Amino acid sequence: MSLLAEFSKNPSSPKITEEIVKLNIGGTHFFTTKSTLTKFDGFFKVMVETDIPVIKDNTGAIFIDRSAKHFELILNFMRDGDVALPERKKDIQEIQKEAQFYLLDGLMTKLRFIESEDEFLQLVTEPVKPVLVFHYSVIAFGRLRYPFCVNMESFLEKYKDTFDIYFKPQKVGHNGEIDYWQWTIHYYNKYVEGKDPLNWNCKQGIEDDIEKFLKQESFRF
Repeated sequence: MSLLAEFSKNPSSPKITEEIVKLNIGGTHFFTTKSTLTKFDGFFKVMVETDIPVIKDNTGAIFIDRSAKHFELILNFMRDGDVALPERKKDIQEIQKEAQFYLLDGLMTKLRFIESEDEFLQLVTEPVKPVLVFHYSVIAFGRLRYPFCVNMESFLEKYKDTFDIYFKPQKVGHNGEIDYWQWTIHYYNKYVEGKDPLNWNCKQGIEDDIEKFLKQESFRF
């Protein structure tokens, strides 16, 4: 019997209520289920499935001393395994910190930004597997410019086992020019780069460069 059918038959059924978990995230209450919280390895799975002590508020909600600003997005990721990311880099950086705290590896892979040249050099010179870097431009109000023709979430899912994928802000050229979207692929002495200034056909360009990179005769990882 489905949860909806059982609830219609007996609204006070303990089989339903015992699945509901009430969370207090920094003073804001959220309701979810045990199955959602245990879907992915991480903070919540350990909290629900072990006997570690938890703090509860006066309503019985489990208190977690974190900001509630992006928790709805965190919760939606745990529900669906995917989520639409905001455009503002500041928001993405804040979500990244929350994903790290909650140990949600799947969400962290969608939020990997390279913040310095030193970090970039370390990633491309000591790769675990090929590194694909999207070089993005920032437009007004700190918003990121995504390519019109690429569903980035689907792309990340498709290639998550083939590449370590990162995002890096572009440098402005000597004359102030900047390409809207660039990508580079790195693996030791193998290197491919491409760009699509107009964002019109970048999906095909990226796919072609990936195919060219993977078909290199001496490529192994």
